[in-house]
Amino acid sequence: MGTYAEKKGVVSELFEKLITPARAKYKAKIGLVGIGLEEHFDWESILKSYAVAKQKLSLALPAHSFEVLSSTEPIQKKEDMLSWLNHMGKADVDGIIIYQASYIAGDLAAATGRWFQQSGIPVLSWSHDEATGGRLSNNRLCGQNFLLNVLNSSNVKYSWIFESPESPTLAAHILPFAKAVYAKASINQRTIGMIGGFRVPGFYDCELNEMSLLKRFGLLVDRVDFQTIFKHGEKFKIEDIHTIKKALLNHPDCKFNNVTDERIDKSILLALSIADYSRINNYIGVGLKNWPELFDHYDIAGDGAGALVQDVGIPVADESDMGALVTMVVMNQVSLEECVPTLVDFSLINNEDNKMGFWHCGGASTKLMKQGAGYEVRNHSILENYSEESSTGMLLEFLHNPGEITVAKYMYPHADKVLTWEADIRESEMAFRGSYAEIEPKNVKAADILTTIMNNGCDHHWIISRGYMAEELAEFNFWTNVDTMKIEQSRSYLAGRNKR
Repeated sequence: MGTYAEKKGVVSELFEKLITPARAKYKAKIGLVGIGLEEHFDWESILKSYAVAKQKLSLALPAHSFEVLSSTEPIQKKEDMLSWLNHMGKADVDGIIIYQASYIAGDLAAATGRWFQQSGIPVLSWSHDEATGGRLSNNRLCGQNFLLNVLNSSNVKYSWIFESPESPTLAAHILPFAKAVYAKASINQRTIGMIGGFRVPGFYDCELNEMSLLKRFGLLVDRVDFQTIFKHGEKFKIEDIHTIKKALLNHPDCKFNNVTDERIDKSILLALSIADYSRINNYIGVGLKNWPELFDHYDIAGDGAGALVQDVGIPVADESDMGALVTMVVMNQVSLEECVPTLVDFSLINNEDNKMGFWHCGGASTKLMKQGAGYEVRNHSILENYSEESSTGMLLEFLHNPGEITVAKYMYPHADKVLTWEADIRESEMAFRGSYAEIEPKNVKAADILTTIMNNGCDHHWIISRGYMAEELAEFNFWTNVDTMKIEQSRSYLAGRNKR
């Protein structure tokens, strides 16, 4: 079946024929250097183990996202180490892995620590066990301990693993560092687009400090009004829009439609315009101010347009939620653009069954649709609470497909803290019309998550992304100085207290 990212949206192939092609995805550079000492240790075994480490690392890192730059053999002298590190700096490597082939000289460790203190490049220390019996041939573990003491004394942040290159779980344990490095580099100096200009009225937790985003993640913000977007859409022909509409409504998964042709046409035009404008300006994701202007001045609901934009791989955060968009961007890049993130509200809890209900209006990528259940093209159900006759569309409503997920949100106002947990979407009925998923948290109670959210007054939007990635996100947060919030234990269901 492939990943969710590899799926086709219901009309994504027609979109791709009309919009600007996507640019090549980022490819991270990872430096690998072995360190050792021939004078006191078994040099032949050092050379052999480093050769295996190079081979296994190249196999562990997906070639479409990583390029490995390796030293030819383990380095022994501080002068050679500094020369290689400076070469990596000039090559703009995004992260460096130091393979501890044996114990090392102290001056090499000190010079290495100083270089990382000055460069700020993320570093992973990698070592493993060795043959026992007879002489101590490599003393790798002690050597790694020694190196990390020097790095710590030099105020250098580092990650480490202790695992054989031959281990079947090597990739699983080394990828969190690599993916965090990839995400950190791939979002640096990139731009998010805020389509509609600003947050929706009154949603104070949807705005973030732009300088905080720039300082922490290297993200820039481009605010674009709807007039500019619809003006950009004048390049698209009405016959092409009608072709997409026909494919959308006649798709075998389409089970219902109550949206007028005019509103569907305008929604498709908005989606094409946002997707093309985002591709041209190389936005890494967009926030969409899907009310009130789209309701009041354009007579459409923007959610369905956002869903179609996400079908071509561009994350879209409803209601111009910058924190949600940052979360989508981070999760998307940490997953090497495979997780298909979507925005939801926390709308139900079943403490007895340890289930949580997540809902939003109908703006999720159709790649997430439950297989065989289909989708409905609908007017806005929340607007129908006021007047079913005046409600406008287009929304794409469906159940989410069961499977592994991660839930997260980088919090207002600085995105300097995040709450995250892993879960599984379970089989369920549609509790509410819209885009709905019922989840069961993994290794934590739903009541504890509720307590944490309410005690800490967390933001009201959450991001669901496909796959378990809590470890990768924790690694990314470590390198970007984001605090991971601890999940608190509930004392009694629906009877929490703010302790602050």
